[in-house]
Amino acid sequence: MSVFHSETRDGTLIVTLDRPPMNALNAETLEEGAELLQSIAADPPKGGLVFTGANGVLTAGVDIKQAADADKAMRRRLFWGINDFCAALMRLPCACVCAVTGHAIGAGGIIAIAADWTVIADTDLKIGLPEAKAGLAFPQVPQIAMEYGLDPVWHRRLAFSSQLLGAAESLETGLADELVLPERTVEIAVTRAKELADQPAFNEVKANMRRKAWADIDAVYAGGGTN
Repeated sequence: MSVFHSETRDGTLIVTLDRPPMNALNAETLEEGAELLQSIAADPPKGGLVFTGANGVLTAGVDIKQAADADKAMRRRLFWGINDFCAALMRLPCACVCAVTGHAIGAGGIIAIAADWTVIADTDLKIGLPEAKAGLAFPQVPQIAMEYGLDPVWHRRLAFSSQLLGAAESLETGLADELVLPERTVEIAVTRAKELADQPAFNEVKANMRRKAWADIDAVYAGGGTN
């Protein structure tokens, strides 16, 4: 059964991750998500895309149990699953808005950074990049997302400290762009996606701004990467 649910609202595609209780990303989820995003890229929605999570959370990150029990083959599958999912998200040739309705930990923070705009619910949630504390090194494509989406000072602080931030604090760091009422998070994300997509030159501006990041991602796959 799919853990991603899609609906279209006024031309904007809403993709919701739904893997209770915390939307943890295992290998199967990452592979399904990457395939879905690649299919969306082939026929992008005119009103842009909103990515969000069910269960009152965006995602708590990689499935720690699967990672802890993984043999070498599964660790490699998780490593490239994260790369593929993040690469597909960053390469979307349309407006992409992340709606953070709850905790966004690890991969959740990366998704927020990789989107073109991120709205975050003004509620008691945590967002951050605690891979060092969790014993999980960042794969190459999430590293590119952080280099692209974060000021170098905050990149260093967040990656080295594993600090988790509240919703309001996330605006200062660049993890999110806009603080919104919890009950309107997805609604406002849809509005923002449409506003971005309605700009005639948005896709061209996005491609120009992300050209280096996309080239760096291409280089990861050309080189085969390490894990």
